[in-house]
Amino acid sequence: MLTQRKEDILRIIIGEYVATAMPVASESIARKHPLGVSAATIRNEMVDLEEEGYINQPYHSAGRIPSDKGYRYYIKSLMEDAELPLAEQHLIRHQFHQVENDVEEWIRLAATVLSHMVQNVAIVTLPKPIQSRFRHLELISLQEFLALLILVLKEAKLKQQMLTLIEAASQAELGAIANKLNAAYLGLTALEIWGMGLKLSPIEEQVTTTTLGIMQAEDRQEYEEPYVNGLRRIFSQPEFSTPEKIRGIMEVLEEKNFLKAILSQALVGEGICVVVGRENREDAMRHCSVIVSRYGIPGQLSGAIGVVGPTRMQYERAISAVRCLTSIMNELLSELYG
Repeated sequence: MLTQRKEDILRIIIGEYVATAMPVASESIARKHPLGVSAATIRNEMVDLEEEGYINQPYHSAGRIPSDKGYRYYIKSLMEDAELPLAEQHLIRHQFHQVENDVEEWIRLAATVLSHMVQNVAIVTLPKPIQSRFRHLELISLQEFLALLILVLKEAKLKQQMLTLIEAASQAELGAIANKLNAAYLGLTALEIWGMGLKLSPIEEQVTTTTLGIMQAEDRQEYEEPYVNGLRRIFSQPEFSTPEKIRGIMEVLEEKNFLKAILSQALVGEGICVVVGRENREDAMRHCSVIVSRYGIPGQLSGAIGVVGPTRMQYERAISAVRCLTSIMNELLSELYG
């Protein structure tokens, strides 16, 4: 645990470095901040902070910059109390209530608003049902032994799959099969369908098995592909001035395992989670921090909302913004589906 003076100095170094991206010297702290001690005393405290791993000296004769450990210590003091001013919260809520009751529009707006607020990359995923539920099935004959299976799940998600039939079937026969299964499976989960024990013909059993496979694959997918807003903002930061760092971040953001690499690592518990610098598994993200939270309706829908930026970010602002947007999305979804 740091002394109050060391904690004050660490906060000042983080604040100055976030604002300027320049190392902070003891003389500068003594001149700008009334700590009631000399520059020499501040310098000695900074030596202790460096020895304890909270700050680094990037090169000889330079001032100090925060380390990942320093940011982590600072973040712990913010997690409970960081809130946006009420006037700003009301303004953001007003923007959402101007939009139709359309979840995708809410997601786009959340990403846009969040990126603008924190001047970094915002990530918002569509809310995903905890368990997909059957809504409607269509079977379209393409050839004597070939059909297109169109499956609509709850929340209007549509899935399509080609189906090589085990025996020939006309469009009329496929229509009858679809009608029977639609009446039997409406509103059910994959587990509930599997446990029904419905008497089925060979083709009906084949269609059901394929439908269950689609639903189970959907249930295994933890998050939808995200809306990403604000790439140009992160690339305007001095930390990403080299082509190599830009390329590394772009590769992570564009890869299909993006959610697994970032969101799945961060969302290991409830509430807001912050992953700082080298805590990230991806090498390209070692100069970044991720602030992310789940939103949704407990037991029904779950999505993720978060910020990606350099470790030198305004954590209080970012944590407050993610907390506010999470609360708004929770409220909107509860009103729509609750």
